[in-house]
Amino acid sequence: MMIQRSFGVGVLLVGLALSVAAASVQEDLESAAKHGEVAFILVTANGAPRSDQAKNMIKQAMKQVEKCTLIELDRSDPVNAELVAKFRLAGAPVPLILLTARNGVLAGGLPAVRATVDKLIAMLPSPKKTEVLEVLQAGKAVFICVSRKDMATQSGAAAACAAACGELQDKCVTVQIDMDDPAEAGFLTKLKVDRAATEPVILVVNAQGQITSTYTGAADVASLAKAATKKASGCCPSTVQGGSKSCGPGKK
Repeated sequence: MMIQRSFGVGVLLVGLALSVAAASVQEDLESAAKHGEVAFILVTANGAPRSDQAKNMIKQAMKQVEKCTLIELDRSDPVNAELVAKFRLAGAPVPLILLTARNGVLAGGLPAVRATVDKLIAMLPSPKKTEVLEVLQAGKAVFICVSRKDMATQSGAAAACAAACGELQDKCVTVQIDMDDPAEAGFLTKLKVDRAATEPVILVVNAQGQITSTYTGAADVASLAKAATKKASGCCPSTVQGGSKSCGPGKK
């Protein structure tokens, strides 16, 4: 009986240790978001090469980022199965470096073999891109309304987006961006928005993250609502996450 008791306690302790380990990664991610920290996530697995090199690269990048943390996630550990499924890591090359924004949304990722310190820094999203990513990861469409206060049709563009969101019954959100905000210059460049424009620019992004339509000035409400539920055609539609990609054949 004493042996059986010892074995039972041992199993209990092992189970408790596994639960604590599983909670640790999730709790670290939640803590980072709660404290407004950028999280660099190093995804590894048994036998993954160059993990130490990847960790050192992350630490170098962290020196250039205020309020950030490093979190390690072992993909091969069964206790991390839920996070592996959430981030779709089962077939990803490892080591892999992911980055979550200050609100906890996943903002990007790179295989360590393709990563550099500069590329890791470049994954940091602007405040407005962070908002857009949060909406998309909630499964909703986005109207990105880019304008400046002195534009005559600024209020009309904003009102049209609000009305279209109303028609879509909480299946979309409007994110307004000041065309002159220096913090958003890089994001607007990737979206191919002319910052010298004299009228508001509205980009419609469907729930899959594809830019389905772009309007200049105050757009028609019905057209906005229709574009928000449209699936972009073509093999490589423009996306908020990755920018425009060419579908043409490679140069020979």
